[in-house]
Amino acid sequence: MNHKGTVTLETERLILRRFTMDDVTDAYNNWLSDPDVAMYMQWDAHTDVNQTQEWVSRYYVENYEKNNFYRWAIALKKDNKVIGSVGFNIEREYDSVADVSYALCKRFWNKGIMSEALIAVVAYAFNEVKINRLEAFHAVANPSSGKVLQKSGMKYEGHARQKYRNRLRGFEDCDLYSILADDYFGKNKAEISIVPYERKYHDDMLFCFLATKDAIGKYAPDPQWSKPTLKDDLIDIEKYYIGQGDVFYLAIDKRDRVVGMIGTQTTSPMELWLKRLFIKPDLKGKGIGSKLLSAIVDYAAGKGVTEIHTRFASWYREAAVFYPAKGFVEIEPDDYLRHMVKRLR
Repeated sequence: MNHKGTVTLETERLILRRFTMDDVTDAYNNWLSDPDVAMYMQWDAHTDVNQTQEWVSRYYVENYEKNNFYRWAIALKKDNKVIGSVGFNIEREYDSVADVSYALCKRFWNKGIMSEALIAVVAYAFNEVKINRLEAFHAVANPSSGKVLQKSGMKYEGHARQKYRNRLRGFEDCDLYSILADDYFGKNKAEISIVPYERKYHDDMLFCFLATKDAIGKYAPDPQWSKPTLKDDLIDIEKYYIGQGDVFYLAIDKRDRVVGMIGTQTTSPMELWLKRLFIKPDLKGKGIGSKLLSAIVDYAAGKGVTEIHTRFASWYREAAVFYPAKGFVEIEPDDYLRHMVKRLR
């Protein structure tokens, strides 16, 4: 392994950084004193801020001098206040195995925050630390934690009876998950990352779009579809997406080339529309569309959006299969266009 310690990581909404003693009060108020957060943990809810002061010092701050210590404070970019923790412990150096754990303030549950943080940590573990295996377990009575692990790419491995003892609930049965370097880098899936649009990718993005539209047009009933054209929104992403308060994500392969894209158009505080979901033709079926859509779902959940809409031509068979598999349902049937919606609440 290539140990680098707890370095600052950033995601769209979060800063993952080292704890400091200035975080004690927020850590106590936001999750360490909350019995609901501690319910399935191996630690008890703190009853005094002095407990938290000792906790932050002993379990975080005093360990950061070690280059094999990985424990991040989860802070919102908007105010840098800590709302949770995430990290992994090296279980067996020789075997290159680490155990993942996390906790989050209850106010931020079901907003995609924990998944966003864990995905960044998983990426760091494999790309930088060169870990071979990350593993985690959660109490069977807490299935929401399993969903977080799944979103990070982990696979269910099995069930462990009475894996650990909780002081309030007694012995807990657990489900086990893991992800290997082979899984992460993808022997069967494209090795891609989802990033916000940057100008340096603009020309490559247009080439990807034109190739995709050409492939779609080959089985379209209207021959005009075989002649892809560029609309104003793709020519000026900054103006039509970013400048309007929306997002535009790109799928980037290991050669730093654009292989997919997706954008949003917000029509109300509770509703947004998908725009320009396209995948390079020779890479379809490798999970790229799912990753792009997942990024939008997390973004929407973080904004409090309750409905994600999409509309596509009725003859577009791939879309007709893809969207229902991702939880979209059809509304307003039409002979020419299909309108689908995914409700987040």
